[in-house]
Amino acid sequence: MNKLRSVSLALLWTFSFHQMAVAQGDDANSSSNKHKSLNEPFQSTFHNLKHSGCTTLYNREGRTGCGTIDRESQSGPIYYYDGSNSVPEDGNDYVAVIEDYYMTAEVINKLVSSNVNGNLKGIMVLNGTDTNDSNEYASPGPKYPLGYGTPSEGISYGDNSYAWNANGDGLVHYDLYGVPMVYINEYESSYYIRNGAQDENKASVIYSEFNYYMGPDGINSKDCLAWVDTENQKWNPKCAPLGGVSVWGFAGSPPPSSDNADNDNSNANAYKPAVVVGTSIDSTSMFHDLVPGSNEGASNVLATIMAAYLLGQSVDDATLDQLPNRIIFGFFEGEAYGYLGSRRFIKDIYNFQCDDQYKVRSVAKDNNSDMACLYPMRPSLKFKDIGEIAAMLTVDQVGVPVGDGNLFVHNSGQGNMGEFLAKVMKYTGTSYYNAVATAAENGNDGYPYPPTPLNSLLSVTGGNVDGAVLTGYDYVFTKRSPYQSHSQSQNTNLKSVASSATIMARTALAAAYDDGEYDYETAATYANNAIPELSYENELLVELANCLFVNGNCKLLNNYASMEAANDQDKTGFDIGTGQALGMPPNYYVGIYHMSNGQPFVKVGSKWYGSYDGEDYGKSKGDSFGMQPKRLQQALRNMLHSFLGKGSSMVDQNGDEVSPRKCSSANKCLDISYCGEDADSATCSADNVCVCQRGFYHIALDEALDPTPNKSTGFFDISSDDGGVSPIWTEPYWSPNVGVKMYRHSDSKAGWYVLAGGFLFSGFCFFVAVLLKIGMKKEKLY
Repeated sequence: MNKLRSVSLALLWTFSFHQMAVAQGDDANSSSNKHKSLNEPFQSTFHNLKHSGCTTLYNREGRTGCGTIDRESQSGPIYYYDGSNSVPEDGNDYVAVIEDYYMTAEVINKLVSSNVNGNLKGIMVLNGTDTNDSNEYASPGPKYPLGYGTPSEGISYGDNSYAWNANGDGLVHYDLYGVPMVYINEYESSYYIRNGAQDENKASVIYSEFNYYMGPDGINSKDCLAWVDTENQKWNPKCAPLGGVSVWGFAGSPPPSSDNADNDNSNANAYKPAVVVGTSIDSTSMFHDLVPGSNEGASNVLATIMAAYLLGQSVDDATLDQLPNRIIFGFFEGEAYGYLGSRRFIKDIYNFQCDDQYKVRSVAKDNNSDMACLYPMRPSLKFKDIGEIAAMLTVDQVGVPVGDGNLFVHNSGQGNMGEFLAKVMKYTGTSYYNAVATAAENGNDGYPYPPTPLNSLLSVTGGNVDGAVLTGYDYVFTKRSPYQSHSQSQNTNLKSVASSATIMARTALAAAYDDGEYDYETAATYANNAIPELSYENELLVELANCLFVNGNCKLLNNYASMEAANDQDKTGFDIGTGQALGMPPNYYVGIYHMSNGQPFVKVGSKWYGSYDGEDYGKSKGDSFGMQPKRLQQALRNMLHSFLGKGSSMVDQNGDEVSPRKCSSANKCLDISYCGEDADSATCSADNVCVCQRGFYHIALDEALDPTPNKSTGFFDISSDDGGVSPIWTEPYWSPNVGVKMYRHSDSKAGWYVLAGGFLFSGFCFFVAVLLKIGMKKEKLY
């Protein structure tokens, strides 16, 4: 009996020890789920890290960006690198872990130059902004933005070797083929990875694995757009152009359509020169889903749309329609990648021709719909009614001004209208900010115009049409964190933005008022008296600033965008929804030009095309043009309707005041009396009021490309009039499964030891069980 008791106790002790070990493991798992840690057991948080990837882009000459060599993943132990220490010796594989403020061309060059054996398996960039805000950040952009030494050099104008981006090192244009790189978004994850990487004992067994194939080396945009599969010889593009949708609109009644044969051109509003108020709405970075653009795209959009709001609130259509010049607002997408939006818009105004057999109604069975072009694809030809451009004024980076109470005016001083605009800006300042001349001076190749849409106008017209630029910087860009500027949104100066909106609105009105005398003092006085100063505490300004700088999923943008989507559904019959949101934090990357991201399409019968040169359009009831813009563009278009489309103070054709009609979409706004003249028509605003249509879309696509006729969206031809100067940026299609994960690496011998130990333990348990059975039989208990 004593022997049996001893055996039973031994077995119980063994079983209890095993249970205790398992329980400890469970507790460790539970604890690790509460707090991120790189201790054992390795938690799932780090298996699929929240990150932003450095992707590959192709252009006319080759490729830039990052990616693995092939579809096989690349992995190695993490290694903390600060630019001064050495890399692992003896060609050992490793993944470099660096801080975002160390991510410079110099540091990356050191890592890549030592990668002779391919032992650098990837780079992890940590969110270190919160721990080192005082660092002087290098900019990954080029020193000469969209200028000398960049793929856009051929389309720049003036002195293109002026160093606007003084701390730029050009990293964004590096070809890092074979080296994947990611930015770790979360500060807490970065903290634990940093601690693990800085401890040599821990780092040697913590591995990062990259699945980031972005396409082969040695090809360019033309190659990937024309890709043919070798097995079936079918055309199967491996990339899509960068691009999207620009938004533009009239201030005042639209001119009569150039396609209206009954137009006698006697209307004072017909074919007068246009002054364009334009801006860019995008930005760029090394990581394409981390493009905060708070002082570029965000502040530009905010200042310009508030200028439209201020003008619409202060001056009615009747007044604007009697002025010598017309005002046009433009929000151009893809500017960071070769002025995609503004060059396409301006070149189309001057040069686009649609053959008669391809000129149709955008909704085949609606004779009141816009004229459109089947081939080359243009979903609306309304831009052809703009006519001659007199000048352009643009705004750039006014969210974080460098001057104490000063904004800066850029103009060569050599063109009549451009110089006029510059002088008016200086006369239309506010109680918060004045506009003063920049210190930037002429170089050997002419005046150094900042990289804004004005550059497109100057380039396309050979400098014959000028303008002026209002900026928050003087002679160099403001220096800010390139990846975490959204976290510094509290530093955005709404006084500067409100002042910029006021100056832009007043300058636009003064330019519309001028009759060719260039009397800037009289024109500026007229504009100052007509347009009050915008308060930096204006409710719309503050709410919209939160949307553009902090939360791009906000209710305000969604309300405007969803109403515009409903309007488009009414007109086309297509299931148009609200497009991709800016996100939180907002992301101002342009994206690819595709059916879900702004590429227009045409429905012919039961088929859908990116362009069409056949003869069947209009034979089916549902034939129509359509597009799905991003949410920001949808919101901007509806805002232009709302801010500029109130008509002549809601006065009908007989001069009688009328109450605005309520609406839920465009179909409720038919036969509106206060939008009944000439080419005017009504639509529904986000305020649920029928207003006059003022906003329109325009394609933002590299000028060298045209959608292929009779093919679905995503297929492109090189245009027959390609001048060979545009960059043709494209992004390869890549797997949705790309990503990076971390895990604790175990030596394979350890596995064999565990297996052997398991066999031994099982044998021991079997032996104990046999002894127990024998003992029980002896005691006659079995």
